[in-house]
Amino acid sequence: MAIEKEIKKRITEEWLSSVPQLSAFAQNKLYRVVGCSIIGVELIKLPHSEEYRPLFVCYPLWKDDVKKCLDAPFIYFAPKNNKGLQFDIPYLKHSTYFNEAIECLKKQVSILFAENVSLETLFSLIDNVLENDITCKFNSGKVASLFEFKFYACLYTGDQIQVQYVFNQIEQVSKNWNMKMFEIWYGKFDTWLEELKKKQDNRDEFLKQIEANKQDMKIAKLQYSELIA
Repeated sequence: MAIEKEIKKRITEEWLSSVPQLSAFAQNKLYRVVGCSIIGVELIKLPHSEEYRPLFVCYPLWKDDVKKCLDAPFIYFAPKNNKGLQFDIPYLKHSTYFNEAIECLKKQVSILFAENVSLETLFSLIDNVLENDITCKFNSGKVASLFEFKFYACLYTGDQIQVQYVFNQIEQVSKNWNMKMFEIWYGKFDTWLEELKKKQDNRDEFLKQIEANKQDMKIAKLQYSELIA
């Protein structure tokens, strides 16, 4: 067991060395604050095996407290290798696959390596998830959560034109949503939309909550970059 801990520690150090924009939130959770969100890589141990899988994750920073923020990511997916498969990396053969994993990560999730992140780059990432994540095909709640993320990102930057653009997008795409599925996640659609519009009117409170969460001891230790319009 001691050897295994040492191996995992070394693997974490290699990830941090190759993606220096990230900090260790926990041994297998490597994060960075980007404006109103936390992005990073989680090294998930696969069940019943001595392998791990790197996942890209993105969490909100505007919820009532840090625990709620980190309860579940808005976005999570496994980067694919050169054969189009997920990386399932044996701990003892980490060095065999690691360079390929980093190269694929740079191509598929360039946001991780950017100094500051533009709304355009973030939207491109979200749209890619909307297009390629199979759960978005039948889970209107998941789709709504991604448009909610777009809204909050625009609100954070103060770009009112983009805020209105996202509302227009929601108006269009929601026509095809399964509202029963949506209501399991968010309750009544009209109420959810009204709450978003209230946030728009109370931007200062929204920003204060983000700042309060950033002051959390573990969040404050993370590296920080800005989300820009």
